Amino acid sequence: MYKYQFTTNCGHILAFKSEYHITSLTPVIFKDATFLRFEDVEYVVKLNDMKDVKINGIKHQLRAYMVR
Repeated sequence: MYKYQFTTNCGHILAFKSEYHITSLTPVIFKDATFLRFEDVEYVVKLNDMKDVKINGIKHQLRAYMVR
């Protein structure tokens, strides 16, 4: 299980646990937005609206996950 903590650009925190690691997900990329779907917890995250992400307490560069 991976513990996610996304912080939005306006400071809200979205925290959840998922069996999927972010690198194993296929992003849905549109011209102006990138989305990730965590099926097991029924969350869809719009990466463009996120400021930071922590996975298992470790901060990661979110931009790396926005472009594949």
